[in-house]
This record gives sequence, structure tokens and C-alpha cells, in this order.
Amino acid sequence: MGDEEAATLDGQFYEFAKFFDLKKERDGTLITLYRSDYWLRQAKVLDDRKLTMTDTGLMWWKYPKTELNWDEWYGILTDLCVIKSLDQEFVELALTNCGLPGTSTVIVPQYRSFFDTFKPKSKLLVG
Repeated sequence: MGDEEAATLDGQFYEFAKFFDLKKERDGTLITLYRSDYWLRQAKVLDDRKLTMTDTGLMWWKYPKTELNWDEWYGILTDLCVIKSLDQEFVELALTNCGLPGTSTVIVPQYRSFFDTFKPKSKLLVG
């Protein structure tokens, strides 16, 4: 058995804040909306039903900047849990225990495929 440290919410914040940083320029103190949504999706909290990317985006507007520090992000998480009637303890546990970034498959929906199948009414078969 290894001497691995138990995951913490702020430790996960640090890891997800640095995720997708190929140039190794991020220090893990600020997180973007995309990285935050990716984390919420990996933890299966952001499910496009109860909680959507629109919800997180609207909450992000509380701060007029593109990256948030730990305290600001945690405030948004708390507000989301209150507004969307989510159990904050459960959400924090899910975010803490979802694994390191990229350890499980996360599908970010692409709504363009909906428009690829669009047919105007005149082309639809009626009958």
C-alpha cells in the first residue's frame, strides 16, 4: 500500500486549475470557467439537467474576471448549491473524490451535431 495523501477539495482545485496547461505556466491558484466546468462534469455534478453550464456561467459573472481564486470559486460553489438546491456536502465530496484531472472520461457536449441533422420543413416527408 502506498503513502498517498487523501484528496482535499482545495488540492483538487489546485490540480484542476493547472489542467490543460501544456506550457506549464499556470501555478494552480486561479481557475477558469472551462476548467471549473470540466471538474464539475468529471465529478458528475454538472449533468446538464439539474446543473448546467449556463448556471455556472451566470454565477461566474458575479466576478468581472476570467479566472477566480480559491475563495471566489468556493463562494460560487456555495451559491450554486443554494440556488439549485444541491447538498453542498455531497457536491464537495464528489469534487474531492472524482480523481485527478483526466483520470476518467469527460464528454463536453457539442451542440453543433444537432444542427448537422437539421432539415427544413419542405424536405421532411409528410405522410
